[in-house]
Amino acid sequence: MALQEAAAQGKGAAALDGRLIDAASEKMASNVVRAAEAIAAKTK
Repeated sequence: MALQEAAAQGKGAAALDGRLIDAASEKMASNVVRAAEAIAAKTK
């Protein structure tokens, strides 16, 4: 993952597909994915 690679280099953020990402944006994206998975599980 780009953010993990940047952290290994001592950086707090990384560029991915031309966008700057950091720990906060990773956490927000993770929350969205978890919510989508929960919704999908309820509709099965």
